[in-house]
Amino acid sequence: MAAIDAPERVYWRQDAPPAAPFPRLSGELQCDVVIIGGGIMGLSCALALREQGVDVVVLEASEPGAGASGRNGGLVVPSLPRLGPADARRLLGPDYGTRLVSLVADSAQQVFASIARHGLRCSAVQRGWLNPAHAAQLVPGMQRRAEDWGRAGSRARWLSRDETVGRIGSSHFHGALFDPSGGHLNPLAYTRELARVAAALGARIHSHSPVIGISGAAGHWRATTGNGTVGARVLLQCTNAMRLKKALAPDVDHSFVALLVYEFATAPLSQAQLKTLLPGDEALSDSRNNLFACCRTIDHRLVTGAMAAVTHLGAEHRLRHALGKRLQRIFPQLGCVSFDFAWRGSAALTPDFLPRLMRVAEGWYAPIGCNGRGIALSTALGRRLADYLSGGSATNLPIPIEAAQPIALHGLARYLPQMLLPLGMWQDGRRK
Repeated sequence: MAAIDAPERVYWRQDAPPAAPFPRLSGELQCDVVIIGGGIMGLSCALALREQGVDVVVLEASEPGAGASGRNGGLVVPSLPRLGPADARRLLGPDYGTRLVSLVADSAQQVFASIARHGLRCSAVQRGWLNPAHAAQLVPGMQRRAEDWGRAGSRARWLSRDETVGRIGSSHFHGALFDPSGGHLNPLAYTRELARVAAALGARIHSHSPVIGISGAAGHWRATTGNGTVGARVLLQCTNAMRLKKALAPDVDHSFVALLVYEFATAPLSQAQLKTLLPGDEALSDSRNNLFACCRTIDHRLVTGAMAAVTHLGAEHRLRHALGKRLQRIFPQLGCVSFDFAWRGSAALTPDFLPRLMRVAEGWYAPIGCNGRGIALSTALGRRLADYLSGGSATNLPIPIEAAQPIALHGLARYLPQMLLPLGMWQDGRRK
């Protein structure tokens, strides 16, 4: 069996259109904006820039979707992890907080609207997102959060326990926030299709062109690969959680923690199981510290995932057993669970679970930290960045432009999420 990070282990490759043969960078190019990273955020920004007539070059180290954008669980979630609108306003202030909440509330709708507008082939299903309470004591707080999102312009509403049980097909939960604008899709296909459309609109995309150095100053940046250079007025670094062989901006790399998440796809479900398990085909992610998330696929599998506690040694074997048991406990109708695919990707976690827009130097920006909400938030934020880079005002951005703030003792802090996971699982178990 190939290693867990091998591309062929990723289930989404089964249903994705072939990767477009974008050329390697060769020679010297000039453009208005050079984007480093061909994931969802970089490509969403490139597509929107081309719609506004801005000359843009995208440099991708491998191929579009090879990183976290094509390796996640496929959920399109119009929310912030662990935070509600009141939290965002408290942390960012009323102006930025309100704008970010508005962007997030509409983020899933932007994904599906873009899919429809451009005819993106990515097995998209917009049947809503369920955020159920796994413990009764969590219900009052989650109800208030649902109401807060509703007042902020979200489509979210609260479902009773009976409604939740009927939608999920499990008596394991006590009610749920439901947002009908959410859903799920094939993230690798979505990323490849964004690249196809951006290129058709005139974006110059170069695969297998890792950037090994950046030089210059405001208005005259140069991104250098092994075979060429790109000169640009503005440089947008959309590498997100990817760890580069050579850090382009160390302070940016040290401002977040890269969290490895393991994903699994089951064997196809039977018709009888499909009738009772998420019969409306919604996406689901619950309220645990050890998050339970899942969605159905076009060929009737379940995709689910988890972090590895303490160590990555033997993680795939341990998680196959643990996730099989968890699915069976939540959905007894599954019986014995087997997985046909296993892979992993990464998410960029920030200390306060909010995204960042960092200024490395004048005209060199690095957006980062979607905190596991990458499909919806990366799409919406990428488009908003395009408005700014094409001449818009910074006052319209949903987050402030700030210098990178490295995490103290980052070398140790990056291990904290997996080291603290057992404590979080213990807390999950104590909640009733």
